[in-house]
Amino acid sequence: MEYYRNIHRYFKFNINLFEKVLDVQKNKRIFKISTDKQTYESKNLVIATGFYDIPIEMNVLGENLLKVRHYYKEAHEYAFRKVLIVGANNSSVDAALECWRKGAEVTMVIRKNEINNRVKYWVKPDIENRIAEGSIKAYFESNITEIRENEVEILTPNGKITIENDFVLALTGYKPDLNFIERIGIQLSDDELKIPTYNPETMETNVEGLFLAGVVCGGMQTHKWFIENSRIHANLIVDYITAK
Repeated sequence: MEYYRNIHRYFKFNINLFEKVLDVQKNKRIFKISTDKQTYESKNLVIATGFYDIPIEMNVLGENLLKVRHYYKEAHEYAFRKVLIVGANNSSVDAALECWRKGAEVTMVIRKNEINNRVKYWVKPDIENRIAEGSIKAYFESNITEIRENEVEILTPNGKITIENDFVLALTGYKPDLNFIERIGIQLSDDELKIPTYNPETMETNVEGLFLAGVVCGGMQTHKWFIENSRIHANLIVDYITAK
């Protein structure tokens, strides 16, 4: 984020923050973009919304309690509290380590039998060492079965256990707002991957003048595209538009 903020400080882009796009309509060759604040018109439109729109829920009893969060912002409010973190990907591991270093009593519930190999290589040994020394408790091959106001029930390989709990960080992954993508006219694949239709040479979708960039191109394959390998999308889009 700091990297992109510095780019903005140099180029001074026209950025409107805290403004949600509600609808996109195309009239002949012009897009009308309606937000919760105003309306814009454009000949071309790029959708680069990533995949953090909708959390993947656990579908367990008590998931709707206020103490359950699907997004992690910072660790300070969890200091000296009993925090359960679900998952073993980068977001889960970062949250576990940060909360522990701020004084939280951290427990992790992990569906598989190890920390995910996609975790950053300089962070993975850190979390594994904290688990090995007992600073962070981890239940592998386990799942939450119920969340209550002051405790959580966990199904482990050795049976069900109940632990005291103040907060649950259910960092179980996210998915793009595919309903929005489809509603504005982009076709999705019929399979469970829901991959949007676009030309990989130009990034233009089946709607003329409407482009995709970044992680959203992968549909439910949220690990296919990331910052390093999707930077080329911007070049492809700009080159195609300027050539026209």
